[in-house]
Amino acid sequence: MITSNENEKLKLVRKLGQKKHRRKMGMFVTEGEDLAAAGLEAGHVPQALLVHPDCDIPGEAVEPELLDGVATLASGTRVIGVWNDIWAEPELITAAKCIFVDGVSDPGNIGTIIRTVDALMGGTVVLGPGSADPFSAIAVRASMGSVFTQPIARGSITDTPTPRVALAVKGGERPGPMQGPATLCLGSEREGLSAEVLKECGITWTIPQRSGGAESLNVAAAAAIACERISSQPGETA
Repeated sequence: MITSNENEKLKLVRKLGQKKHRRKMGMFVTEGEDLAAAGLEAGHVPQALLVHPDCDIPGEAVEPELLDGVATLASGTRVIGVWNDIWAEPELITAAKCIFVDGVSDPGNIGTIIRTVDALMGGTVVLGPGSADPFSAIAVRASMGSVFTQPIARGSITDTPTPRVALAVKGGERPGPMQGPATLCLGSEREGLSAEVLKECGITWTIPQRSGGAESLNVAAAAAIACERISSQPGETA
C-alpha cells in the first residue's frame, strides 16, 4: 500500500494536472471507478491504477487521505488512473465523417462534443488550433469515457474530408442528412468559425430557433442536433 505523499506515482498524478506536463509526457489522468472501468473495457492498459483499499477494481492501494489529496473532484475519488494519450491515426481523418472543432476553448464543451459524436455519429473529432485539451480532467470527465473509444485527432481544416459544412448562428440552410465522408465545423460560441475555416466550407447550416428565445445554442448542444441530422436517413424528420 502507498503510504507516503512523496510516492513517485502520486507525484506523477499531481504533475499531470498541468497541461504542459500532459503534453510533454503524453499521458493523462482519470478519476473515478466509471472512467477506469471504461478504459479497461476498451482494452487500454493504464500506466498506473491507484485505488482505495476497499475498491473492487484491481490496482495499487493508496491510503484514502493520500488518494483524496491528489484528486481534483471535490468529493474525492476511489480510483485514479494514469493512461497514455489516445490519438487517432491520421488516415482516420479522411476515412469517414468528422467534426472539426475550431477554437473551442472550454474543456467541458470539448468533452461533451467527443461524447456526442461517439453516441450519435462516429467518425473522428479533429481538434483545430485554439481548442481545449481533450485530456484535461474536465474534458475527460465530460466525455464520460468516450476518450477511450471515440477517435480524436489534431489537425487543420484542410486535413478534413469534403464537403465541409459550417455551423453558423444564422444565414444557413436547415441541417440535413449527409452520405459518405463529410466534415461538420464547429466554432466557439463567442467568436464563431475563423475566416480560414469558413473559406474552406462550401455549405452553411443554421439550426432553427424559436422567435423570442435565446440568441444562440451552447456549442455542444448545437453539435448534438447537427450530428443527429447528419446521421439521419433521407426522409427522416428530427
